[in-house]
Amino acid sequence: MNHRERVKTTLKHKEPDRMPIDLWGSGNRITDDLYFKVLKYLNYKDTSDVVRPGKTASYIDYRISNLFDVDFRHPIIKTPKKSKGYIDKDGIIFDEWGIGYKKIGPYFQINKHPLADIELSDIDKYKGPIVEDEGRIEGLEDEVKDWYENTDYAITATAACSGLAFDFCTHLRGIEQFLCDMYLDPKFAHKLLDKVSEIIANLYVFFVKPIGRYIEWVEYESDYGTQDRSMISKEIYDKFIKKSNEKVFNAVREVAPDAKIFLHSCGSVRELIPSFIDSGVDILNALQPRAYGMDSFELKKEFGNDLVFHGGVDIQGPICGTLEEAITEAKTRIKAFAPGGGYIFASTNNYQPDIPVENFFEIYKIAKEYGKYPINFKI
Repeated sequence: MNHRERVKTTLKHKEPDRMPIDLWGSGNRITDDLYFKVLKYLNYKDTSDVVRPGKTASYIDYRISNLFDVDFRHPIIKTPKKSKGYIDKDGIIFDEWGIGYKKIGPYFQINKHPLADIELSDIDKYKGPIVEDEGRIEGLEDEVKDWYENTDYAITATAACSGLAFDFCTHLRGIEQFLCDMYLDPKFAHKLLDKVSEIIANLYVFFVKPIGRYIEWVEYESDYGTQDRSMISKEIYDKFIKKSNEKVFNAVREVAPDAKIFLHSCGSVRELIPSFIDSGVDILNALQPRAYGMDSFELKKEFGNDLVFHGGVDIQGPICGTLEEAITEAKTRIKAFAPGGGYIFASTNNYQPDIPVENFFEIYKIAKEYGKYPINFKI
């Protein structure tokens, strides 16, 4: 099969010639520090262009994809021209939402919440980013059309923004404050979620509309899990968050009716998965195996008929260890998720700086070698 045929077969929960392999999607990039190590390892003298300025994974380099025979190309939303952020006198970076970030170590951390002190009547005054900024989609349709017509790669739309309504409400209010809002002031929480989800829906539609006919899925990011439990209960998710997510999904379906819904969430989210499915989620990432209740074999058994699984390769330990540990980790995820189809090999999140370069290359070698159907190897 070619790349696109392989992915389409997998999305139908059927076995292709081998499982698809992914890199550079929304939760499957290489952080900059590791990226530079990879380039040095390969003796590449030049980087790709910075396409995600201000992010900890700011590059996308398809030369690396080609080494692994990755099956995808991932168009991204571009930098707006009108709705821009700024840096204040203390070095805090403010984005187009008004959220402030400061770089601590290799990561940008939120430390300014623009709506922390507002009241219900102030929500309507919040404008947010300028959605229909042509800079966001400049050259996008031509790029994607060229990939579609002149290559056989499967094409997916990466996340238009880093989160859905729940995430942005916690960024705008502060996570502790917004969690309290849902319990102590539900009217406020519902109104803010509705406001934010409208902005996000409009942003996604603006991004996806020019390329909707070419793509296999649309990616959404929203983290609901911690290491040992869901961040919010299923009851709270269904009461507050589910409707706001569906608002975004349904808006995007209008402009890309054939594209699948891909949802990324870190952490322990097993109790929320039925609600994800009920909202129309087709593909689930990140499948963090060390989080409570996220055993890969159990997830495949329980939800494998309803979901395509994407990710699962644990970046919290095994691929940061010995080469043998990295090999076992890659084989374990393939053995758990790939039988019967419906699995795309990828990491649970962006590859971090503590991953040995040799391990990074080895797990993709294992993916191509052991991901061939039928899956019949022993770990």
